[in-house]
Amino acid sequence: MNFRESASSGLATARGVRLVRRIYVPRMLGLALGAVCVDAALYQVGAPPWLWGLLAFNGLLWPHLAYQWAMRSASPYQRERRNLLLDAAYGGFWVPAMGFNVLPSVLILAMLSMDNIAVGGLALWLRGLLAHLAGAAVALLVLPLRFEPASNFTTLLASLPFLVAYPLTIGIVTYRLSLQLSRQKHELRRLSEQDPMSGLYSRSHWEKRQTEEFQAFQRHGRSVSLMLVDVDRFKEINDGHGHAAGDEVIRRVGQVLREQVRQGDIVGRYGGDEFGVIFPGMGAGEAHKVAQRIRASLAGSGLLAYDGAAPTLSIGIAPLLPGTPSCAAWIAQADKALYKVKRAGRDGVEVYPDEASASLFAPQS
Repeated sequence: MNFRESASSGLATARGVRLVRRIYVPRMLGLALGAVCVDAALYQVGAPPWLWGLLAFNGLLWPHLAYQWAMRSASPYQRERRNLLLDAAYGGFWVPAMGFNVLPSVLILAMLSMDNIAVGGLALWLRGLLAHLAGAAVALLVLPLRFEPASNFTTLLASLPFLVAYPLTIGIVTYRLSLQLSRQKHELRRLSEQDPMSGLYSRSHWEKRQTEEFQAFQRHGRSVSLMLVDVDRFKEINDGHGHAAGDEVIRRVGQVLREQVRQGDIVGRYGGDEFGVIFPGMGAGEAHKVAQRIRASLAGSGLLAYDGAAPTLSIGIAPLLPGTPSCAAWIAQADKALYKVKRAGRDGVEVYPDEASASLFAPQS
C-alpha cells in the first residue's frame, strides 16, 4: 500500500469510528425504550417465554455488542452500516411477534428508517426496508400468525417514553453535529483566507478584497492606495541559509506589516517574498509614510542579519486613479514603482508617478 492509499484508508477508518461513536448512545437509548414498547405488546398477545429472552438481548445487549463489533472491525463504517441493517431486521421481526400492534410497530419501523436515511440516504433506507421484510418473514416462519393491531392502554403508555425521548435524543445529536460542521466550515474558510506562513490574507482572498475596493472606488471615488512589498535578496537568503531562515523572514515581515498598518487595512501575502497592502481611504502621501515606518520597523526588529546585513524591503505604491481600467492595471502600476526601487539599488519606496505624486515625491527619489 502506497502513502496515498494509506492516508485514504486512515481517513476512512476515522470517519467510520466517528459514525460508530455518534450512533452508540442513540442506539442504546432507542433499543432500550423500544424494548419497553415491544414488551407491553408481547404481554398483550401472550407471547412465548423465549421471545422475552430475545427481546432482552436485542434491547439491552445488542447495542454494546454492535459497538464493539464495529470498533474492532477493519472497516468501522461498513460494519456500522451492516449493524443498522441488523437493527432493521430485528425491527421487522418484532412486528409479527407483536401481532402487528400498530402503535409500537409504526414507532419502531419509523425510527429505524430515520436512522438508515441519516446514515446512508435513500439507498440504505431501501436496503433497510428489505431487512424489515426479511425479519418479518423469519417471525412468520417461527411464530403462529396473530393479528391484533389495536393497542391497549398499557401498550400506549409504554410507547410514550420512546415517542418522546428518542426524537429528542436524535435532535440533540443532530444539533451537536451541526455545530461541529459549522466550526469545521469556519475553520476551512479561515484556512482558505489565511496564508499559513505569514498569518496574513492568502493571495486569493487578498485579490477578492482588492476587487471590492476597486469597485467601491468606481462607485464612490473614495481614495485608496495599494502597496507592494518585496523582500530584497530573498532568494540569496533562502539558498544560502536554508528554508528555515527564509521562513523566519516571511513570518517577521508579516508581523511587521500587521503591526504598522491600521486595523481596516488589507494585508496579504501576494506570493513568495512579495506582500500586498491596500489602504482604504488613504492617499499616496500617507501610504508613503506608512511604508517608511514599515522599513524602519523591520530594520529595528532584531531580525537575524544574513551575510552581515539585515533583510531590507523594496516598496512600490500606487494610488488608485480614475483612469485605471482594472485591478490588474492597478497592480501593474504598483509593480512598476516597485521595480524602479529595485533598479535604483533596492531598500526604498517609490510611488507610481501620477502627476500629483510625482511632484510630491520627486525631491526624495
